[in-house]
Amino acid sequence: MFLRFPGRERGEPRLPLVNADTPGQFFLRTMLLIAVFALTAWAFWANTERRLADVRAASAVWDEADLLTDAQEKALRELVDAFREVHGVKLLIHIRRDTPQLPRLDAQTLFVGLCPAKGQAIVELPPLLRKAYGDALAQTLENDWLRPAMASGQWAEGLVRTLKYLWDRLGEN
Repeated sequence: MFLRFPGRERGEPRLPLVNADTPGQFFLRTMLLIAVFALTAWAFWANTERRLADVRAASAVWDEADLLTDAQEKALRELVDAFREVHGVKLLIHIRRDTPQLPRLDAQTLFVGLCPAKGQAIVELPPLLRKAYGDALAQTLENDWLRPAMASGQWAEGLVRTLKYLWDRLGEN
């Protein structure tokens, strides 16, 4: 149950963690040991950050209809990261086969839901943006930007133009 370490006799010296013949060699080996631990900790931290960013990005863009190319999906994920880093707004994009459903959102999440097959769009602004820009902004984005783009079959370009317009509006203030 308990770990048992081999006992040592009364006069027997302890073995050092770092074996060295000279003080200089001892110092060098100690510093190398510390560097190995530090490098391992940094690599673990960097890997965790990268994996967390991958998970966050994968959940921000959901292409259920499988209409986006890999390049388009990657560009949208980079845009989602930029919205979060520059404006502090979480952007959530759903491209659905059926009618887009409004998920449960927190106070910082901007939601864009599309169904290109049916020409349906939902834009939900966070409360602070809704208060600053009014409900008319969400209606304008849905009716004047997204739906006409879907009607013409250029929904991906319309989505990008809509997000660019929103980016510019957020950058004004």
